Parts: sequence; C-alpha cells; structure tokens
Amino acid sequence: MIDVIRFYSPAILAWAFVAAKLVDRTRRKTKAGYPIWFILVSLACSLTAMSPVPYRLIGEIAGVPNLGRLVSHLSMLLVAWSAQILMLGLNESRTVRPLRYLWWPTAVAVTITVLFTLADTPVDDVRFAGRYAAEPWVLEYWLVFVAGLMPAFAMTISLCWRYARLSGTFTGKLSLRTIAVGITCALLYHVHKALFFAAARFDIGYPQALGGFLDRIPPLLAAILVLVGVTLPTWAPKIGLTAVFDWFGRLRTYHRLRPLWFALYQATPQIALVPPRPAITDLLLPTDLELRLYRRVIEIRDGRLALQPYLDPEAGRGASDAMVEASMLAAAVAAKRVGAPTRDDEVVSQAGTVAGGRDLESDTVFLMDVARAYRKLSRTGQPATEQGVSA
Repeated sequence: MIDVIRFYSPAILAWAFVAAKLVDRTRRKTKAGYPIWFILVSLACSLTAMSPVPYRLIGEIAGVPNLGRLVSHLSMLLVAWSAQILMLGLNESRTVRPLRYLWWPTAVAVTITVLFTLADTPVDDVRFAGRYAAEPWVLEYWLVFVAGLMPAFAMTISLCWRYARLSGTFTGKLSLRTIAVGITCALLYHVHKALFFAAARFDIGYPQALGGFLDRIPPLLAAILVLVGVTLPTWAPKIGLTAVFDWFGRLRTYHRLRPLWFALYQATPQIALVPPRPAITDLLLPTDLELRLYRRVIEIRDGRLALQPYLDPEAGRGASDAMVEASMLAAAVAAKRVGAPTRDDEVVSQAGTVAGGRDLESDTVFLMDVARAYRKLSRTGQPATEQGVSA
C-alpha cells in the first residue's frame, strides 16, 4: 500500500493541480503564463510516466523497454527550462528570450536519447536502478541528465530565494521559497542516483539505508512542494489562507525589526509611545499587530531623526543603501551612548537624506533590510544587541 501511494499519488496530485488551474482559468477567463502551464503539465507527465502501469504501457505500446524513463526525464528537462523562464520573467526590467535558454536542454535531450539507445536494458522494469545500475552507458546517461538539470535548477533556486526577499506579501515569499525547497529536493535525489550508479559501476558499497530514504522521500517532497508553490497564489485566496499568511508575515516583520527598534529606543526612549514589552510577550501575545507594526516603523524613523546630530555620512561608505543606513545608525547609537559631541550642521546635512521606500509598505521592506544589516553588524561586535527588556 505504501508503494502504491508513493508511485501514484504524486502523478494524481499533479493532474489535479492541472485540472484545478484549467477550471480557474476558464471561470475567470484569465491567461496564465505559459511557463506555469509547461511546469504543471510537464511535471504531471514526468510523474505519470514513472508510475508502474503507465511505465509498462509506454514500453509495450512503443515496443521499447524502459521508454517511460526517457519520457519522464525529457519531461523533467522541460520543467527545468520552464521554471528558469518563469523566474527570469519576474524581473520586469529584463526582456526574456525563452529560445535563448533552450539550446542546453535540447542538447542534453539529444544526448540522453542516444545514451538510452546505447544502454542494454532489455527488460521493462520500473525499478530500473536495481536492475541496470552497473550496466554500461547507464551511469553516463544519468550524469548527462543531471548536468542538464543542474544549471537551470541552480539558477531557479537562487532567483526564487532572491525574489522571495523582495516580495511584498507573505504568500509570495512562501510560494517562491516552497518552489526553491522543492527543486532542492529534486536536485538532491538526482545527485544521489548519480552517486548510486557510480558506486554500482565501480563496485563501491553504497549505504542501503541512506539510499532507501533518498529514493522514497525527496522525489515525493519535490513533486508536492513544486506543485504547491507554483499554484499557491491561485488557491490560497480562495480558502482564506492569504489573510492568515499576511498576518504571519506581519508578525515576522514585527519581530525582525525589534533589535533595530530597541537599539534606537535605548538611545532615545522618547520615541516609544508605549514602553517595550518583553520579547517573549510580543511573541506569545501579538495583540493589535497591524497597529504595533505601523508604530514600530514610525518609531524607527523617529529614532533615526533623533540621532541626526550623531550621524556620520562616512560610516558604511561604499556599501549598499541598507548597510549604509545600518552602519550610520550603529555609529550614531554608539556615539550618543558614550556622550560624543554632536556634529556640525554641514556634516549633519550630508547625512540628512533618508533612504527608504515611498510608502509604508516599501519603507517597511527597506527597514527589514536595514534591520538585517544591523544584526550582521551586531554579530561583529559593533553595536550592542538587545540583552532583554523588563515589562
């Protein structure tokens, strides 16, 4: 029963997502980008071709044993290419030419087809690795296949993680990071199989327990996570999850801003409308979260304004805007703490231009980057981090 679930549930789930996306597109009369459709349909085809019954039928109908594996891998190359195009297309300032990125998966597809033909695999068997791992050309086939996936997968993972940081919604962040983790699981599985084939070819022992775990878990996780991540922005609002995700996003932002806010509060306590609560209370009792987050952003800006006479425009020169801002604030907090003299008006005016967003949402995103940079500076020992707050 477990094997039935493992072999068939990913394919069934994939086609369910395809059907749901198609129904949503018909009902709303909207057009989803073709990379999303290529990802969903190609992934569904790949998973279906690797299910035992379709795998056997493909071999019988075509008269070519194990052809289902080649079909699955060709479909996976299309998934990798489509995911890469999808992520590159998120950058509106960049014109994406899909055909420019197609030559590599095409070359890999031709090569693995040739290697599949050369490999002697006369018995159709969905448990291909156990039967043919040591056969000539099988290792070469898999190495070329992994080499075909790796550039697109690596770029997609990197772009997902980068754009997740820039996303203005928790749903967007979760969607992109889910895709990244799913692709990482897929890459882990394929690298594991390459090592398994290499061990079999050269008669090297491969840990059986580790191999069994990597055969079962990462492929299932990869399929589920990629499907969920790609379709999350579509179905999350329909079942009311967007509001939940956004609430958790605000909670996360509120706590990530705390170290920066607390350092400014220690320098200028007057910025706080309400004295700070213990961090554990904020975590366990996040009441009035939207108002608290709004106030925290405003109070950080008030704290920055109060430190204006201590700001050094030379601090952090050459770094990113967020790191410059964090460096200036850290230096100003330290200067005020030790009673350093204030700077003259000319120097203060040079530090007077405040970097940030044009509205509350974009300014919050910028301050998150500043808070992240401030934490990095704290770890290097520049400003003192929060030691704790009593109610």
